[in-house]
Amino acid sequence: MNFNYKGIISVIGSSEIDSETAEKARKIGQLIAKNRYILACGGMGGVMEAACKGCKEENGLTIGILPTGNKYNANPYVDIKIPTALGHARNTIVALTGDGIIAVAGNAGTLSEICFAWVYNKPICVLTNVKGWSSKMANQKLDHRRKEKIHGANTPEEAVKKIIELIETHE
Repeated sequence: MNFNYKGIISVIGSSEIDSETAEKARKIGQLIAKNRYILACGGMGGVMEAACKGCKEENGLTIGILPTGNKYNANPYVDIKIPTALGHARNTIVALTGDGIIAVAGNAGTLSEICFAWVYNKPICVLTNVKGWSSKMANQKLDHRRKEKIHGANTPEEAVKKIIELIETHE
């Protein structure tokens, strides 16, 4: 295992997804590992599992910040399992763990993570060609706290490239 990582990228999104969205999330996970970043997520199914699977395919390291108090609830591709027993309150931790956030699809839980990332000044990139909140949040500002908008990307490659660029230039 390579421990020479550049940072952490949190991947957030729907826990139930179709095969096309799963493939996009898996590709994001692969690209995160190829670029020597650790992948953090909520540790469960859907986008989280697909991204972790892709990361592991490229020998990357994954962290799952679980809503339950049981580490055995993590998807099979999570290396470091952090049971919180916090339910959706763990979304704050997922957002704060990453040096930047990539959102893929998503429901209300994903929207809350986007909001926490915004409030805590984390770079955010959202995948635009999927169902859910990530498509709706592209090029939006949540409020006056930040000058930039939430960045949108059409492909997994664009999303990972953009979030790395934002992380490397972030103050």
